[in-house]
Amino acid sequence: MEAVKEAIANFRPELKESSLKQYVFQLKKIRRMFDEPDLEFLEIPEPVHEMVSTQGGHFTSQKNMYSAIVMYLKAINGDNEFATQITVYETYRNELRDKYQVEQETGVITDKQAKNFISVDEMKAFIKMMKKDIKDNDQLHMVYVMFEILSRHPLRNDLAGMKYITQSKYSKLSDELKVSRNYLVKTEGGFIIIDSDHKTAKTHGTIKIPIDKDTELAKILRSYLRVLQYKGGDNVFPITPNYMSQLLIKTSQKYIGKNISTTMIRKIVSSAKFLGAKEDQLAHAQQLGHTVGTENLIYVKKHQPKQPAKTKSPST
Repeated sequence: MEAVKEAIANFRPELKESSLKQYVFQLKKIRRMFDEPDLEFLEIPEPVHEMVSTQGGHFTSQKNMYSAIVMYLKAINGDNEFATQITVYETYRNELRDKYQVEQETGVITDKQAKNFISVDEMKAFIKMMKKDIKDNDQLHMVYVMFEILSRHPLRNDLAGMKYITQSKYSKLSDELKVSRNYLVKTEGGFIIIDSDHKTAKTHGTIKIPIDKDTELAKILRSYLRVLQYKGGDNVFPITPNYMSQLLIKTSQKYIGKNISTTMIRKIVSSAKFLGAKEDQLAHAQQLGHTVGTENLIYVKKHQPKQPAKTKSPST
């Protein structure tokens, strides 16, 4: 599938590596459904539609498959030979987009979301449970700090690979280096999370989150960074975005029997805080890197499950 990835990259050179990988991942899934060595079968949309509709899982997964197909066909559509197929696949995709939009506008939580949704208070209690178990467990310490940050500033998986740097060193970086990755910058007033490499950077630009030196979060970061620097590292969370998701879900499942990802954290925090004031909602949306409209549609849930999370005794 390297040729597929290369074709899409040439067609859309501005795409992030993570987006390229996601398109290829979706195309691989479709190819496995048909047990075919290549993607020529995409030239006939009808059987693809039938297969995706019956075996493609949830309609959001199906939508992602069609998005990948459209992107791939556009990438190889040099002589406009796939124009008809692209139009058909775009119709399939747009129908599912509309379905998703309607579902979100109703504010109804899906069964999967309801199963994993918890309140902010329950999340805080879970984080405290983790803190008690840290001791010399470096990985748990890292996951704990990530949850502490995300419960206050619910970013996506952008913490993964974030570099720790002083303000003086950061100011000397080239513009290219500044946007090539994300940074935790040490300042006189505390810290600044600088999130330049994120999903909506092209639309919303760099996200900067100041953390005052006198806050609880700043104290947590200082404690964690002392351990990190003692071990000679400057990569705050030396993991990939995918592995970050796995760790968050694995840890929350272990402690409270819930799959709490960064997406779920964003929904929990947004739902708790911003069903009201528009000014606060706008500020929060900008910090998350999306619009108030997106926040209302996707992250603010009107009907939250009433059953509290059941805490589990984590096995050692």
